Amino acid sequence: MTGDEKKVLICVHEHMARFMSSHAELHGMEDLAFTLKKMPGFMVVGVSRRTCNADGRSIDDIPAVWRDFLAKNTAMQIKNRAVPPKMYAVYSDYESDWTKEYTFLIGCGVTRAPDVPEGMEVRKIPEQTYAHFVAKGEMPQALLSVWSAIWISDLPRAYTYDFEVYDQRFTRPDNKEIDVYVAVHADRMDDAKEKTV
Repeated sequence: MTGDEKKVLICVHEHMARFMSSHAELHGMEDLAFTLKKMPGFMVVGVSRRTCNADGRSIDDIPAVWRDFLAKNTAMQIKNRAVPPKMYAVYSDYESDWTKEYTFLIGCGVTRAPDVPEGMEVRKIPEQTYAHFVAKGEMPQALLSVWSAIWISDLPRAYTYDFEVYDQRFTRPDNKEIDVYVAVHADRMDDAKEKTV
């Protein structure tokens, strides 16, 4: 495991423990900035769980997936990891919208996935257009604030694949950052105002 991967895993572990102990407050961010980006396709290999926001299961399920990923040293079992190393939280297989069931996966970006280790899955995320947000500051509060603003926004969400990117910026002692990419229908973005960072 490279030094950067180890730093990301340590920071994730510390912040998941804080999330579980405090159930961090959600703060509204009515003027949350985003940019529109077309992203190339990529693959992520990791562990997943089916969950739901509306019934509150995600409050327990998402930290449980992180704990499972960290406890089993999953990153070290994933072959062909992309460089520079990044971890992803991928939201997919939406039943309909954010209030219904979806699959949450934690994993690493890979260059190819011919053989996926037992107990893991691969997500092949296609080229798509995204609203790109950056969660900055105290984690997990900043990340939860971004998601709460997305949930109440008028973004024309595609509900295909959404994801968070955990890279070196997440390992900083202060001013941590996580990229949040929400798939949108690009042809309907005129209805939602694009805000620049």
